[in-house]
Amino acid sequence: MTGRFLNIAPPSKSCWLVLSLISSECLTLSEALQRRIMRLTPIQIFILMCGFCSRFHAIAYPPVQTVQTQNEVAPGSDVSLRCDVPLLNESSTLLWEKDGEQISNNTLIYNNSAFIILHTVDEHSEGKYYCKLMEDGKTETVRIHTLNVTSHSYNGEKKNRLIYRQSSSNSDVLLIFKSSKNYKSLKWTWEPKPNSRIDLIAFENEIQVQLKEPIKPGIRSSTKYNSQALIFHISPVYFNYRGTYRCITEISVYTTIILHTIRVSVEPPDGVLRNQSVVLTCELSEVTGSVMLVWLRMEGNRGVLVKQQIMTKKNNKLQLTVNLSSYESDLMNWQCAVFTENTLRALAPITNSLNLSDLSIETSTVTNQAINKHAKATASCVLALCTGFLLGALLCYCYKKRMSIISVRSDPQESEPVYINISQMRNDRAERSSTLENKENSPEIYRNIRRNRYGKTNINKRDETTVTSESVTYATIYFNKSKFQT
Repeated sequence: MTGRFLNIAPPSKSCWLVLSLISSECLTLSEALQRRIMRLTPIQIFILMCGFCSRFHAIAYPPVQTVQTQNEVAPGSDVSLRCDVPLLNESSTLLWEKDGEQISNNTLIYNNSAFIILHTVDEHSEGKYYCKLMEDGKTETVRIHTLNVTSHSYNGEKKNRLIYRQSSSNSDVLLIFKSSKNYKSLKWTWEPKPNSRIDLIAFENEIQVQLKEPIKPGIRSSTKYNSQALIFHISPVYFNYRGTYRCITEISVYTTIILHTIRVSVEPPDGVLRNQSVVLTCELSEVTGSVMLVWLRMEGNRGVLVKQQIMTKKNNKLQLTVNLSSYESDLMNWQCAVFTENTLRALAPITNSLNLSDLSIETSTVTNQAINKHAKATASCVLALCTGFLLGALLCYCYKKRMSIISVRSDPQESEPVYINISQMRNDRAERSSTLENKENSPEIYRNIRRNRYGKTNINKRDETTVTSESVTYATIYFNKSKFQT
């Protein structure tokens, strides 16, 4: 065999000396460490283990630090508060309180953060808001936020105030004008599109001007104007109510508010069977800058991310859809969240469109409901058909009866003559009549008999021949044979 081999020079005496020294030192250190450990008592070993565990817990669970913040907003604004913790266990929870009292359960916990939205703040919203972490029976304050509300709503025309509302019957918008100065003339306007201004409410010298009111004022709208405050209430909020709202005085624009609307929909909209798929759609009316739409599956007040997408003006459709198969349709709530720069701006639940708790109904119950629905529909159809047949039979009977009357009136010749012997009738009457007057009045009977029911004479005038006891006189009476047919 032939090949190439590397020529490695043997180590020198100095290298051997260094290696021997290093190995001897390592043996010495290991022996010393073993001797030291063997000298430790069990108590000292336990203390060392506790120190190690606490050090590990400090690294894994860093301590919570209280953060204090504050801001000042104008009345009518929306305020979004957020507090973060390094790690949030399933057994832990975050909640917001105001001045020591818990706020209604509208806190969203998402990504180790607790969000809360304060809609349409006013002087009653001022105060301190506490974000507290509840874990293992202990409560720690994570954040303290102080909210101040100004005494006026001025922001001019350039500083727009952006708010989001869901298109539903439960949503509302309060357009608040508040000033320390007096203004004689004031009006709220709406621009659904650029350069298309519509007056909503107007006052001239504190007297309201009658307008067409394209948006009907809500129950909280002002009926009087005292030169310093005016509220226009919009309820409910429809998807096409998006746009720019301005409060204009006789001097300039005082307040500018931009409203973006959110619409959530469910297909099919009239309920869902167990074996059907569901499509959830979250749609935004317009975008200012960059917005993130997020579909969350709610487990209590915790949001589990299902799908998210960033929306900009370049998007053709500002909507986010989620397809749910039948096995995913359980007892869950779904909400569409709108975030701008990690700030929660709006939450839109789908409970107004469809109650998804109905999705958890057993298949048998759903089937029974469907059967009952079809049975009711079938019974209604049968009843409608029977009613139609009865009406048709009644109309047919009335039509035939009317036609028979018309035929008799139009052609009386169809009547068939019937002959009767009236001589005996005359003789009987003559015997009973003892006076000449009765005999003279007797021809009236024959004259009446000669007339039929239509007032027409159907026989010729009776011959004035001498009547004997053996003579026979006949009278002709016409009957409508159609009435006597069997």
